[in-house]
Amino acid sequence: MELAERYGEQTSTGLRVALPLSQDELAGWTGASREAVSKALRTLRDRGLIETGRRRVVVHDLDGLRRRAR
Repeated sequence: MELAERYGEQTSTGLRVALPLSQDELAGWTGASREAVSKALRTLRDRGLIETGRRRVVVHDLDGLRRRAR
């Protein structure tokens, strides 16, 4: 959520995080393991909140992501 708010660029498909981060880099940034980051991203994808690709995250539902972060 913080990355989307700070570095997000609005596109036709959602808010694209304009930082090309790998799961390892996200893990280091959050202080979590890569496995935990992978699981969290999968959950967020399954709920339709985000879309991920190679070093890419697009947030489709920022309000839903905020609610999930609480």
